[in-house]
Amino acid sequence: MASMSADQLQYGMSGNLRPPLRSLPWVICAVAAFVFLALNIDFTVDLAWHDGQRLAQLVLLFAVLPALAVPGAAAPAAAVWSGLSRAIRLALLSALVFGLMSSLIAPLPRWALLEWGQTWLLLLLVLGVAAERRRFGDRLDPLLVLLFFATATAYAVTTCSVYVTMLLVGPVYGLGFNVRELYGSFSNLRFFGHIQTMLLPFLLLPAMWWGTTRLRRALWWSIPAIWWMLAVGSGTRGTWVALLVGVIAVSIYCGQTGRQWIKWQLRGLLCGALCYGVFIWAIPQLLEQPVWFLHRAGDIVSLSLREVLWSTALDFTARHPLLGVGPMHYAYFATEVAAHPHNAVLQWLAEWGIPAALLLTGVCAAAGLAFAGHVRRTVEQAGEQKGMVMIALLAALAGAAAQAMVDGVLVMPVSQILLVLLCGWAMGIYFTTHAVRSGPVQYAMLVVLTVIAAGAVVYGVAPEIGRIAEREKSYLAAHPPDTPLYPRFWTQGWINE
Repeated sequence: MASMSADQLQYGMSGNLRPPLRSLPWVICAVAAFVFLALNIDFTVDLAWHDGQRLAQLVLLFAVLPALAVPGAAAPAAAVWSGLSRAIRLALLSALVFGLMSSLIAPLPRWALLEWGQTWLLLLLVLGVAAERRRFGDRLDPLLVLLFFATATAYAVTTCSVYVTMLLVGPVYGLGFNVRELYGSFSNLRFFGHIQTMLLPFLLLPAMWWGTTRLRRALWWSIPAIWWMLAVGSGTRGTWVALLVGVIAVSIYCGQTGRQWIKWQLRGLLCGALCYGVFIWAIPQLLEQPVWFLHRAGDIVSLSLREVLWSTALDFTARHPLLGVGPMHYAYFATEVAAHPHNAVLQWLAEWGIPAALLLTGVCAAAGLAFAGHVRRTVEQAGEQKGMVMIALLAALAGAAAQAMVDGVLVMPVSQILLVLLCGWAMGIYFTTHAVRSGPVQYAMLVVLTVIAAGAVVYGVAPEIGRIAEREKSYLAAHPPDTPLYPRFWTQGWINE
């Protein structure tokens, strides 16, 4: 598996991989830039990571919107929309109508419309990514895999720098070795777990494709080993459940090629566990540094108060079955534990109402099964590179869907955009072999919906720009010391004005 033919190597490393500069897939480039930067750069110095990432996400969305002003650029996205089955399009539009009605009658329409509008803009971004993947074809796949690898590499370099600093400088100042310090770039460790779920399935692909010598193989393996080590040390149970679900999906749908991928992932896990034992456990012990671990062996089967979140969401659903309490309004009515229910379906039920939740859940399930069926039919004939990409995509999407049932994958800005990239990528692969076309009606509908959604987002965000830190300080000042912030749209996720 580590070896490649000359043609494959040329495909992976030659100029044929690069789209012409005059015709770049700029929507994918913008999304890719966000993914890379969000994991490795603090966008705002005086705000929490979550707030900086949210602001950068808004910049990304409004940078992509002008594409709809150019018919030639918007037509491919409209074609992808038209390629969806009539039932899927009707379900999505109906859910948006229910969400809009729910937003208009919510206690705080500005916040509800903000989430409603953002939902459509993210869907538009999925269509844009899918259109470009469909247009440029397989040559984009290795580039996106290398993007993920580069993103993971930059994060791993930062992690290694922090690790060395704690070992060398910590004893000088009487500081111990805190494993939590290895996980930067996110306001909460679980948010990084979302990214691990979606990136780990891809990180060993370069070693499988281009590890033609022992040295190259070692270099390609180093980054996945560090990321698996971080997974072992994080104590994030949702990530482990998600990775297992991804493996199960691959084992069901991907045949012999999928089993080969699973073997490589197990090797990556073993390598990460070995790195954890050496670098996280053994070396600090040898240096006699006190270590603060993130293990959760004592509460491995507990729900960490999710039962409270879920029962609250069900109570909201029972009291407001048709339209829910309003998008984002779990963060208005709930007063404890978290500003969202840590379950995507329950979030839709509680906030958008039963009809919208059933429609959205049905669309997600139908799309997932359609892509899984496409993978089953084509993976063995797709060739090594494309087949492995499809397998990794299936694992990442299945894992993200599972983790969304126990965590806020659909709420946090980086996981939202990464999920957009993966969904658009999978949709583009699916529609590569399907003839799709659009007409003026579809194009006009996309434009009108996008203008309305963009207006809703601006209406919701404009009053908050410039006072994000003030909101957080006011909230903390009104509560006892050591009160944590519970993120939703912003780090201070509760809405009350």
